[in-house]
Amino acid sequence: MKKIVLAILLLLILSACGNEFTKESWLDKREERSGMVSSLLQKHELTGMTVAEVKELLGEPEQIKSDPTEYVYYLGRAGLGVDDLLFRLTFDEDGKLITHEQTHD
Repeated sequence: MKKIVLAILLLLILSACGNEFTKESWLDKREERSGMVSSLLQKHELTGMTVAEVKELLGEPEQIKSDPTEYVYYLGRAGLGVDDLLFRLTFDEDGKLITHEQTHD
């Protein structure tokens, strides 16, 4: 029983290491972004960033909406692969990030 628990813990630790946010991994591994969001939020205080700072960190968004300005980044497939998981960043009228959330499309 102890071996099974230890094996599961080791597997969880190893899988968590592969989801570390870096700009390069964010840009190159679009399907794995959902696993990087936690690391991204631990490493970077997004709230208050400007549009330019967000683009520098995350690259160009897959979609830009207006009124209010919202950047949408694709995070990969959600659940059973039916929906897309999205990272929505909303900016105020001065171009500062005020909210961010993960949603399903």
